[in-house]
Amino acid sequence: MITPLLAVLTATLAYAGCGPWLSRTLRPSLAVRLLAPAGLAVTATLWFAAAVTAFTWVGQDAEVAAVGAWSAQALRSQAPLPWPVPAAALLGLALGAARTAVFLGRRARAMRVAHRDCGRLAAPGALVVLDSDVPDAFTTPEAAGRIVVTRGMLRALSADERAALLAHEGSHLSHRHAWWVAAVDLAASANPLLRPTARRLRNAIERWADEDAAARLGDRRLVARALARAALARRRYAAGPLPAATGGDVPDRVRALLDPPATRRGPALAVLTLVLSVLAFGGAAVQHQGEHLFEQARSAYAARGQQAPEAEAGRRL
Repeated sequence: MITPLLAVLTATLAYAGCGPWLSRTLRPSLAVRLLAPAGLAVTATLWFAAAVTAFTWVGQDAEVAAVGAWSAQALRSQAPLPWPVPAAALLGLALGAARTAVFLGRRARAMRVAHRDCGRLAAPGALVVLDSDVPDAFTTPEAAGRIVVTRGMLRALSADERAALLAHEGSHLSHRHAWWVAAVDLAASANPLLRPTARRLRNAIERWADEDAAARLGDRRLVARALARAALARRRYAAGPLPAATGGDVPDRVRALLDPPATRRGPALAVLTLVLSVLAFGGAAVQHQGEHLFEQARSAYAARGQQAPEAEAGRRL
């Protein structure tokens, strides 16, 4: 089991290391559509491998073995790793589950508040203008969300800049970017190694909306100017969990609009394919070897159960 576990760990570290580069190298929309699911797959496979590793140790307990109908002795004698390794895997699983539960609770509460405050203000897909001096603009996360803009933000922008801002938020709405953000943050919460990649992907989500707005209006400089003005107006306030025009790395987004970076899809896709292939091999091998280990322990338990009646019959004779 050591080799498959090393394969899973190597693939996880490789993805964590190259994830930010992949996020910058691929076109923003493609980066999000590929790397957000990839991050969840990497995290799920790492958790699965840790769970199998931990259970090879937990299963050595006599009470657990009795419930599972396998031999604790056989499992202990065939255990592929010394006990500190599965114990550390169990601790990591517990910490990861706690972090994930906290994240899910906070994000669900934030989305519920957004729905409560904005869900009844207008029809789904409509533009909602809030009478607030706080400059803000965002989209709500419902299946049919709304674009929410404050009067403070509208006053900070000229007419053409408002059109650019609304085109940006319209992209967030049409592509359900709030759920992409949630998926990216979920993977990073469950696997802290992916936090740098998550930051780059959140920026890629904003760049995706920037590119859509620039394509719709046909003026990249206008979108860059609107983005800069909106960010300056919003700079005194903390960003929230929902997609917004002022989210991500604003200077980087402005530079990308004024001087689009060259994308190298071929090498990036090759690296991603290699990492996910190693991950899939490692996860499948961990499952296979874990099943084989417990099958042997069950066979030993069954053989011992058959020997007991035979020994008892011999004593009677």
